[in-house]
Amino acid sequence: MHSNFKIFILYLFLIFHFSPISALENSVFWKLTSPNGFETYLYGTIHTDDNRVSDINKRVIDALKSSQFFLMETMEISNPNLLLMKNIQYPLYFDDQDLDKIKLLADFHTMSFERVMKMKPWLLAVIFDSPRPITPFNLDNLLKTKARDLGLVIKGLETSEEHFQVLDNFSISEQIAFLKKVLSKSFEQKEKDYEQLMAAYLSQDLNKIINVNEDITSQLLSKSMWIKVKKEILINRNKIFFNRAHKLAKNNRLFIAVGASHLAGNNGLLKQFELEGYKLNALRIE
Repeated sequence: MHSNFKIFILYLFLIFHFSPISALENSVFWKLTSPNGFETYLYGTIHTDDNRVSDINKRVIDALKSSQFFLMETMEISNPNLLLMKNIQYPLYFDDQDLDKIKLLADFHTMSFERVMKMKPWLLAVIFDSPRPITPFNLDNLLKTKARDLGLVIKGLETSEEHFQVLDNFSISEQIAFLKKVLSKSFEQKEKDYEQLMAAYLSQDLNKIINVNEDITSQLLSKSMWIKVKKEILINRNKIFFNRAHKLAKNNRLFIAVGASHLAGNNGLLKQFELEGYKLNALRIE
């Protein structure tokens, strides 16, 4: 169960603004060739089990077969306490109507209401914003399972602690405000947002993905939260991803699977690899 929560945390990290890239280079799948000839495959994923993306393309499978390491954003959560907030008392912040909504959403996502009442507000907001129940069969996990079957070494680009730190740094009041925004959304609006995001992803148009993501997220976060998160996600987190991947890529064949919005823009992974002398080749997948 704990590994499933990560799906929705990662979903949040898919949805931030980047600078546009050339329309001729649009793809969610790339081959990066280092100056010394080692090949790295970079796959921009969407963190869902939707059957429109769960059938992994043969070109992606072939890339996995040719790789030594599989790198994903973070590994499964080993410390369940990372999900919890000490001494949180939700009845102090929500009326009975909102608490009933939380209970219904907990049931929808097959989560214990008692446990939900101990979890971090921002984490509940991310989970409850999804119109689809939690499952372990998201695209990232399917890729990881295939990589493991093929004998690749599996690594996370960050630790679980690092992964949670960005939103853990928000105050209780900020996290509660985030959760209240999500509770105010109708199921129909969540479905509409999800379908917009899915359509953007299926288009493989990185600029479109970015624009849709920003439209959705800007409705949920306050301006101050948005500024803080954008800095962490766009600059700091992408820099960590690149530095750790680049270190391995110098002498190994890698397959990197991260949320699609980590690819583009001046602080994106594609630009960072390009600046280090890698040759970038977009691989269109259908």
